[in-house]
Amino acid sequence: MRKKRLFNCVTAAILLINIFLMPAFAVESTEPDDERGFKVIGYYSGDLFNEPVGNLQTDKLTHVIYAFLIPKKDGTLVEFKDDIKLKELVKQSHQDGAKVFIAVGGWSYEGNTLQPVFEEVAASDETRKLLVENICMFVDEYNLDGVELDWEHPYQNTIGDYEKLTVELSRALKLKGKEMTAALNGAWSGTEGPEPSMVLTDKCLESYSFINVMAYDTNNTDHSPIWFTETSIDYWFNRGVDAEDIVIGMPLYARPSWMQYRDLAALNPEYAFVDYAPTTPTESYYNGINTLREKTKIAMNKAGGVMLFDVNEDTNDEYSIVSMIDDVIKRTAHLSKEELNKYITVILDNKELIFSDEEGLGVPFINTDNRAMIPIRKPLEAIGAEVTYDNIGRVVTAVKNDVTVKVPISKNIIYVNGKGIQTDTQAIIKESRTYIPLRAVMEAFDYKTEWHNNSRTVVLSR
Repeated sequence: MRKKRLFNCVTAAILLINIFLMPAFAVESTEPDDERGFKVIGYYSGDLFNEPVGNLQTDKLTHVIYAFLIPKKDGTLVEFKDDIKLKELVKQSHQDGAKVFIAVGGWSYEGNTLQPVFEEVAASDETRKLLVENICMFVDEYNLDGVELDWEHPYQNTIGDYEKLTVELSRALKLKGKEMTAALNGAWSGTEGPEPSMVLTDKCLESYSFINVMAYDTNNTDHSPIWFTETSIDYWFNRGVDAEDIVIGMPLYARPSWMQYRDLAALNPEYAFVDYAPTTPTESYYNGINTLREKTKIAMNKAGGVMLFDVNEDTNDEYSIVSMIDDVIKRTAHLSKEELNKYITVILDNKELIFSDEEGLGVPFINTDNRAMIPIRKPLEAIGAEVTYDNIGRVVTAVKNDVTVKVPISKNIIYVNGKGIQTDTQAIIKESRTYIPLRAVMEAFDYKTEWHNNSRTVVLSR
C-alpha cells in the first residue's frame, strides 16, 4: 500500500546502514516474498462444484483461493469436510508455483447469512482471539500461504470490530510468514461506493498484502460491466491502495440464470464470445471471453491482477478464460509499461485476430492522427478478400465479391468501386509493411468498427 512507502524507505535506509556496520553473515528472512508480478487468482469453491482438482490449470495461476472455511460465533470453526481435496490442491498448486489461500466466511452457510456470525465473534476480545488462533492452526495444518477475510459486509456500526479482527489476524499471520487479503466491494465512481467500501479504515487496508475487488453483481442484466471494473480500480487507488495491490474480480457465471460459463460454452460455442445467451427458463447475462480479455488488459495497465470467481466454472478447451489470460500475459511480456498501454487488440467477428512480432506481418499501432493503423493483409484476408499491391503505383487493392477497394499510399482517400471517399488519415508503409486506415476500408466491406479506448480494442462486426 502507498501509505507504507515512506516508512519502508526510511526502514530500508536504516537497514542499509546497519548492513555495512554488521559482521558478514547470512540471515534467512521469515517475511513473505514481495512479488510484484501480475496476479492471476482463481477462487476454487470446493463444496459447490464438481470440478476435479486435477482439471484446474494451476500452472497458469499465481494464487488459488479455496472457499470456504466457516467461522462460528464462539470462535471455533465449522468442521472442514474437504480435507483430501484441499491437500490435493495445495500439493498440485505448490508444484506449479502457485500459492493457496483459504477464504474465511463468504455470503452464507447452509442458507444462513454469515454477517451475524462475524459480528458476534468479532465483538468479543475472547472469541476474536480464539478465531484468530483457530484460523492460524488451520493454515499450519494444511501448509497454506495465506488467508482471505470474506466478511460480507462490515457497516458503520461494525467497522470497529472488523478492524480489530483484520489487524489481529494479519499480525498473527505475518508472524508465520503468511499473507492476508480481503474480498472487498467495488465502487460506482472513483470517489463513491457502497457503505462497506466507504467505511473501511486505513488500518484495514494496511493489513492486506493485496485486495480482491468483487466488481460484479451490480444487477441482473449488466451485473459486471467494463465501466464498473474501471471505477472500482480508481476508487481503491484513490483510497491509497497501490495499483499493484488491486486485484479486480471477474465473474464466470451468468445472472439471473446463474449458469456457469463452461455450461454456456458447451451449450453453444458462440456463447463463449458474447455477453448474453437466450437460455431458458431465464436468460443469461454474463462476461464472455472478449469482455474478460478487455478487463484483463485494463487490469494489466491500471491494477495488479485479476481474480476469477469461480475458476471451477471455466472450460478446459479453446474457450478457457484462464488460458486466454495466460496467453495475453505471455504475448505482452516483452513490452514496456508504455508499450503495454498502447497495445492494440483486434476482434473480428467475435474472434481475436492476433498480430505478433514473430509472425513478421506487422502489429497495430496508433498514428499521429490518433487513428488505429492495422497491417492490411491479415484482416482483409480473414474476411475473404483478395489483396494485391502495385509497387509502382503504390496502391493496395482488395477485392471481395462485387466490391473493389483501392487504397493509395500516403493519400487521404480510398476508392470503393471507383468512387473516391475522403479519409481522415493515410495508408502508410512502415518497416516494409502496409498499414491501412481500418475504419474506412472495413466499412467498404460492410463491417462496423468500434474503438474501445479503455482497453485499446478494435471490434469489427457485421
